Amino acid sequence: MFRCARIQGLDTTEGLLLFGKEHFYVIDGFTLLKSREIRDIESLPSGAHDPILPSPGSPRRSRAMRQCSKFSYEDIREVHKRRYLLQPMALEVFSGDGRNYLLTFPRKVRNKVYQRFMAFATAIADSAQQSVAGQKRTANVEQGAGLLSSLIGETSVTQRWVRGEISNFQYLMHLNTLAGRSYNDLMQYPVFPWILADYESEELDLSHPATFRDFSRPMGAQSSERLEQFKKRYKEWDDPHGETPPYHYGTHYSSAMIVCSYLVRMEPFTQHFLRLQGGHFDLADRMFNSVREAWLSASKHNMADVKELIPEFFYLPEFLCNSNNFDLGCKQNGVQLGDIVLPPWAKEDPREFIRVHRLALECDYVSQHLHEWIDLIFGYKQYGQAAVEAVNVFHHLFYEGNVDIYR
Repeated sequence: MFRCARIQGLDTTEGLLLFGKEHFYVIDGFTLLKSREIRDIESLPSGAHDPILPSPGSPRRSRAMRQCSKFSYEDIREVHKRRYLLQPMALEVFSGDGRNYLLTFPRKVRNKVYQRFMAFATAIADSAQQSVAGQKRTANVEQGAGLLSSLIGETSVTQRWVRGEISNFQYLMHLNTLAGRSYNDLMQYPVFPWILADYESEELDLSHPATFRDFSRPMGAQSSERLEQFKKRYKEWDDPHGETPPYHYGTHYSSAMIVCSYLVRMEPFTQHFLRLQGGHFDLADRMFNSVREAWLSASKHNMADVKELIPEFFYLPEFLCNSNNFDLGCKQNGVQLGDIVLPPWAKEDPREFIRVHRLALECDYVSQHLHEWIDLIFGYKQYGQAAVEAVNVFHHLFYEGNVDIYR
């Protein structure tokens, strides 16, 4: 029996993880005291409970909202070590019926729980073809060396991609999973690249290089003028206290707010967005309203915006529609926000946008250059001199190991 906290979006729900004879259980709302006594968290006096996460994402849930989930060991297909709040404290469990849980644990407990899962879960996928991450059961991808070993070799996900056995979309999803990104964690949500630079033409020419973004450069370096400004920031950076090393970007290409702003027209992301915004929508002029305007902001106009995309841009037309009729406000020019304004080549049809956008993702030009973007986001250009040369250095607090959440 282990204390745990279940993560879903911005919600954290503490409870217990129980290993039975044939099943394991995740039970919300209870904790295990040092005396090994099981207690209802809500019944404990103030100060008697030491939370797993110092700053929970949400208040404790009422008894009416609690869950008790039961999984057969035979249904477990994968268990991956994960980071949460940039700390090595979580596991993600995937079951055969499509359910998956992201669970965090107290310090030094996570690896013990992982070994317990490995001992009980006999049906874990043992081939790259069966695996969500495109890796074998024995692969350890938490460290860089483990990730590298999963990407090389004849049966690796990379070689399957090179041989054309999986699509660009599938390969990016495999890389996101291998890198520890999860739909359960808005702060480590799967990230996809901006593909196109043309949001004005009536028809897309997928054979013309000018149609596409520069995959060898991060979003902050897509325009020469802004590139020089970021280079100047890095070169002239001077922290009098010596605590912050130089960086190009003070914001990130992926965050909980970016994800929620893209998906704000769909629940539960609407409620997540409102919580991040203090209970109200942002000013209408700052809300995601146009694909073209979002591209121009992230690639050219806004020094504080270097965001990339999320997978939904390639398969989910519903997020582009304000089907719930939320009152998102009016822009300064008097335009009421509603559905997302699409580029001309989408013919005002969200499904057509997704179709063409996915077609662009899988076209020959993108297939030939996608590895350049992968080097920036998942590869060797994330750190060190290679990152400096690629103008790809972010504020140091965005990197693992620079923040102790327990201090």
